[in-house]
Amino acid sequence: MKGALNLHKIIEAKHEKKWIALSRDKTKIVAFDESLMELKQKIGDQKVVYMKVPSADAYLSF
Repeated sequence: MKGALNLHKIIEAKHEKKWIALSRDKTKIVAFDESLMELKQKIGDQKVVYMKVPSADAYLSF
């Protein structure tokens, strides 16, 4: 099993509460937008991983 993904190194305050498109290897943010539909249009046919960045004060449990 691989180690946990640490996105703190690449996610910045400007990405908070927005959709991001991560490279397939999840090492960089390709693009970001407030709207998932707009982000998909920006990305086109690129193979990426989409995720919504929560606010910095959000509590998450898994």
